[in-house]
Amino acid sequence: MKVDGCNALITGASAGIGCEFARQLAARARSMILVARREDRLVELADELQREHPNLRIHIQKVDLANLAELQDLLQWLDREKLGVDLLINNAGLGDSGPFANSDPVRNSEMTLVNVTALTSLTRHLVPQMITKHRGGILNVSSSAGFLPIPGSAVYA
Repeated sequence: MKVDGCNALITGASAGIGCEFARQLAARARSMILVARREDRLVELADELQREHPNLRIHIQKVDLANLAELQDLLQWLDREKLGVDLLINNAGLGDSGPFANSDPVRNSEMTLVNVTALTSLTRHLVPQMITKHRGGILNVSSSAGFLPIPGSAVYA
């Protein structure tokens, strides 16, 4: 898919790879939805991108993807706003390590919600409109650690 003129949604956009995806896409995208937990960092990034690319439409959504209610709110917001997302970058991710027997069940659940449920829900929600428009791309960012049987990474891998 050509990214020129795309309407991109980037999860985990407040730092690291997600932030860099936003910076790299800014010159070519029509609009961006930046999604992350840390609103202050999203605002800083949006301000930076807007200064450098005044024609870029930027929306920020403070969402904790480990919270099902917040994920559902994001999906409903996308339906209301009708922004025509045609590039989805599933970048948000959580990791943890240590003996599984001592792991925190809440943290395990949060990892599964962010790394699997949110990614699957966003993808399933946006794919039908991409098919209808005959335009769309999805990039799922993952770690090679997710494919390796590493001691101490039972839930992550």
